[in-house]
Amino acid sequence: MNFTQKFFWLIVLGAIALGFVWPAPGLLFQPYLMYLLMVMMFLSCLKINIKDMKMALPMWWRYLVLMALIFILPTVLIFLCKSLFSPQIFIGLIIAAAVPSAVSVVFMSDLLGGEPAKALVASTLAHLLSPLVTPFLVLIFAGQTIGVDFWAMFILILKLVFIPLLLAQIVRYFKAHEFFIKKVSFLNTFLLLVLIWGIVAPAQSMVLNNLREVAVATVVVILVILAEIIISIWFGRTKKEDITWSVVDLYKNFTLSSVIALSMFGPLAVLGSVVYSIADNIMIVPLQWWAGRKKK
Repeated sequence: MNFTQKFFWLIVLGAIALGFVWPAPGLLFQPYLMYLLMVMMFLSCLKINIKDMKMALPMWWRYLVLMALIFILPTVLIFLCKSLFSPQIFIGLIIAAAVPSAVSVVFMSDLLGGEPAKALVASTLAHLLSPLVTPFLVLIFAGQTIGVDFWAMFILILKLVFIPLLLAQIVRYFKAHEFFIKKVSFLNTFLLLVLIWGIVAPAQSMVLNNLREVAVATVVVILVILAEIIISIWFGRTKKEDITWSVVDLYKNFTLSSVIALSMFGPLAVLGSVVYSIADNIMIVPLQWWAGRKKK
C-alpha cells in the first residue's frame, strides 16, 4: 500500500486546510471543478469492469439492503435534524448524505482489511443508481425547504457519473487502460487536492461566519456515521464484511456532492459536503484502529 493510499484521509484534511488558509488559488480552480471531477471519475472508473457486477447476483438482497444504508439511512437521519440548520446548510447536508459511496472505498477497504471486490461492486452499483436516487431523495426530504429541480439534478449527475464511466469502459474495451492504471493513484490524488481546494475556497468566509452551525453539523454527521458503522457491523457476516460495509456506508463521494451543491445552490450549500468530508476522514482513523485491533 503506497503513501497516498495509506494517508488518504490526511491528504483530504490537508486539502481542506489549504482551502481555508490560502483560498486565492482555489478560487481560480472554481470554474473548472465540474470538468476536473469528470476526469477524476474517468480515472477511477478505469478500475471498474461492468462484468464484475454479476458478483452481486447471488447475494442481491444484501446489496439492496446496502443501497438503503448508503442512500436512505443517512438522509433520513439528517432530515430528523432539520430544525438545527438554515435552509442552505440543510440542503447541502441532505445532498452530501444522498450521494453514493466514493470509488476510493475500494482501496480503503483493502487498506483496513476488508473485501475490496465487494466494495467495488457496491460503489459501482451506488453510482449507477445515483442519477435517479439522489435527486429523488433530495426532492422528498428537502423539496419543501428549498426549491429543488429534480431533472436539472438528474441530468447533472448523469453527466458527472455516466460519461466518465462510459468513456472508461470504452478505453478498457480497447485495452488502453493499462497505460493509465499505474498513474491513476498519483493523478487522482493531485486532482482531488485541486478539487477540494476549489470547493472549499469560495465557502471559506461562510464557514467562518457560520461556525456554530458548522460545529453542530459536524457533531450530527459524526453521530450519523456512528449509526451507519454500528448497523454495518451488525449486517456483516464476517470481520471482513463488517469492515467493507462500514467503509462503503460511511465514506461518501463528497467531491460529487460538493459540485452538485455549488452548481445548483451556491457556496453556502457546500458547507454540508465540507462537514461530511471532515467527519468521514476523522472517523476513518478510529475505524482503522478498530479494524487493526480486530485483526490481531
